Amino acid sequence: MCGIAGIFGAEETEILRDMLKVLRHRGPDDEYYVGDRNFCLGARRLSIIDIEGGRQPLSGESGQVWVAQNGEIYNFPEERKRLSEAGHIFRTRSDTEVIAHLYEEQGEEFVHFLKGMFAVAVWDGKKKEGVLVRDRVGKKPLYYTLRNGVLYFASEIKSLLKIPGFNREVNTEALHYYLSYKNVPCPLSIFRGIYQLTPGSLLRYKPGRGIEIRKYWRADFSPLESGISEDELTNNIISHLLKAVERRLISDVEIGFLLSGGIDSSLLVALASQVSSKKLRTFTLAYSGDASTPGKMMDRECAGKVSGMYGTQHYEEIIRISNFEEELPKIISCFDEPFSGVISPYFLARLIARHVKVAVSGDGSDELFGSYLTHRIAFPISNYLLFKKTRDERYREFYSFDEKFLAQKAEEEDWKWRSKFCVFTDEEKECLYSGGIRSEIGGHRLSEHMGGYFGNMTAKDPLNRILEAEFKFQLPDQVLTFGDRLSMAHSLEVRNPYLDHEFVAFAARIPGRLKMKGGETKHILKKAALKFLPEDMVFRQKEGFIMPVEEWLFDKMEGYVRSMLSEKKISSHGFFSREYISTLLNEFYGGKREHSRKINTLLMFQVWYDGYIA
Repeated sequence: MCGIAGIFGAEETEILRDMLKVLRHRGPDDEYYVGDRNFCLGARRLSIIDIEGGRQPLSGESGQVWVAQNGEIYNFPEERKRLSEAGHIFRTRSDTEVIAHLYEEQGEEFVHFLKGMFAVAVWDGKKKEGVLVRDRVGKKPLYYTLRNGVLYFASEIKSLLKIPGFNREVNTEALHYYLSYKNVPCPLSIFRGIYQLTPGSLLRYKPGRGIEIRKYWRADFSPLESGISEDELTNNIISHLLKAVERRLISDVEIGFLLSGGIDSSLLVALASQVSSKKLRTFTLAYSGDASTPGKMMDRECAGKVSGMYGTQHYEEIIRISNFEEELPKIISCFDEPFSGVISPYFLARLIARHVKVAVSGDGSDELFGSYLTHRIAFPISNYLLFKKTRDERYREFYSFDEKFLAQKAEEEDWKWRSKFCVFTDEEKECLYSGGIRSEIGGHRLSEHMGGYFGNMTAKDPLNRILEAEFKFQLPDQVLTFGDRLSMAHSLEVRNPYLDHEFVAFAARIPGRLKMKGGETKHILKKAALKFLPEDMVFRQKEGFIMPVEEWLFDKMEGYVRSMLSEKKISSHGFFSREYISTLLNEFYGGKREHSRKINTLLMFQVWYDGYIA
């Protein structure tokens, strides 16, 4: 696990050193770079595999191919054995060196041989070409900018801001979408001229020819063949997930497990105990009373039970947050962009990193099996529309959703109703923007952008269509973004078995009616979990480990919020209408708590702006 940076098309080692310096948190153990007059490539290293000999960048036998990567290749032992038998000579035990030899053998097709999470940079000295690759799902980030024909790239935006003369200009298209999604969607960044490589993509750079980008992988949500029983599916889930967990136990350092008490993390601990030769270390974290939401005691109790069942070395720590306003700028700086999604992993990672360098997480399960409101409502909306058309009582199955609520949300096109769950609509942003910005952004519409995620769908049923679309934007741009940035801020690597691409290839295709059955979320996964966990634990209501920031905005942070969104602050950039924001604030603190997401999204933008532009 590392932070990487590089320059293709020029040798600018002084700039590269500055780019690497700001990535120290991603790799505090070592720094190294190589180059000639055509390129320079470097890495900050968090030593996990081949601690003594795995310094990167690394090359193959010819010395023509240089590779640096951020991530882990879990199948490198098998590939190393195969390559050795084919005559390749290895100097280290590092997974990065395997990539160099794979490239020598397969060229750009090397990426299809990798199982893991990765952002890879390859310089081919023979062809005088550079290649950038991002993993299939988007667990590891990779940003780039092209300036005067030279390609600069890095694991985080902050490195690219070190390029001399870079103009920190806000990309108003990115801002427009941030206000709806709570994050800037890939491939955009908040800075004009900086882009993020999309998941499952490969970028080729040739001096004088610029860049070419192609997709090498897409998630397939097309339904499995009919006739397979629930019991067969359950056994297959366990088999695939067990392999994914076992792969993620490869390490030369201690590994911990995040254990929230829910089925996702509890099932991973249960499976790991089947294949690990070491006593597992589990971590449960909770908030103190003044920083929590109701019902968290049950999470802690269930985590303790799982630890007892599987004999783990268990750590339980309480997060006490008394200076949240002071922490916010540090948290937002981890993203380098405005971000108003989940930020609690910042505090989890800070505590866990005191004990281990690597942690295994249950992230990705919700996105494959269905858990969020947008997942729970997919079938009810479909049923409501069919009932409205036919008046057939068979379709009057709305589960826990009120018919009036469904009438407000329902649309024939699922991308239209999904867009209603965004923070700001296009119509609301017409009122939010100042006059100049309104005309500049006028050509960008949330409806068209959201509709793009629903194009070329492979899924057929209502739930899997939403899961497939969110797999393209919400998972990589929000969930995996906060997972990576907020853990790596504390030099902690997080691994996600549910996002093993072979497990994804199987689980994505399970019919939606088995993922959400009778209104019960994650039905088929829970059936698998029953083989390892008691029924009352599997079927209890689970609350996510989310900081109640929106509650705090209303109850404890009014002075801070008003100062951050004051007329003076808003006037400093001129993007928004001071009158609109003043009205929004007064309505919110007058009792309209439904404005909380809007207030939070505007607040996080202003915190970012003060830190990066003002």
